[in-house]
Amino acid sequence: MSKRKEKKEVIVRLNPLLKNAVRGPQVILPKDMGLIIAYTGVGRNSRVVEAGSGSGYATVMLANICKKVYSYETREEFLELARRNVQLNGLNNVVFRHMDITKGIHERNVDMVLLDLPDASEVIPHAYRALKPNGFVVGYLPNVEQMKDFFLRAKDAGFAEVFALEGIVREWKVRHYGVRPNNKGLVHTAFLVFCRKGGDRI
Repeated sequence: MSKRKEKKEVIVRLNPLLKNAVRGPQVILPKDMGLIIAYTGVGRNSRVVEAGSGSGYATVMLANICKKVYSYETREEFLELARRNVQLNGLNNVVFRHMDITKGIHERNVDMVLLDLPDASEVIPHAYRALKPNGFVVGYLPNVEQMKDFFLRAKDAGFAEVFALEGIVREWKVRHYGVRPNNKGLVHTAFLVFCRKGGDRI
């Protein structure tokens, strides 16, 4: 009797808000957004800036808990996709900007700037000016070279605190006998670099 091949797939657990969302470009998944939200402390009174909008997954998760989200994107098709996913969830606290954030940030006194784009380090000076005291700029950086560049540029820009993390999640297979980790899992997605602007003592 031939052995039946077991289909092995990486299971991606999504926030219920994202179950029906349309996916286009690479997205920030809940495992990383959880760390971003936890370490920056953004919440119901927060105003945040993000770039790029991409598929709008991060936009939806942030808009669900924050007062206002300003989302920058250079590609019109991605902007429309993100807008569609935000509307799908009935969220009306997002302002979309069809603009290149490396040229500047309109907003001031924001609580966080989240950057998910290849040239994220170019935005660091603009993010510093846009942030309120003790606000964070966060780089979502897939490659270690990007992480190093972002980290060192943030240090040079005068941020009071800069640290880098990687979130690794491993799902477990639970059954009556033979409980063990799944063979495949969502391991590395990106490095997260958190940069806190100085201000009042915390």
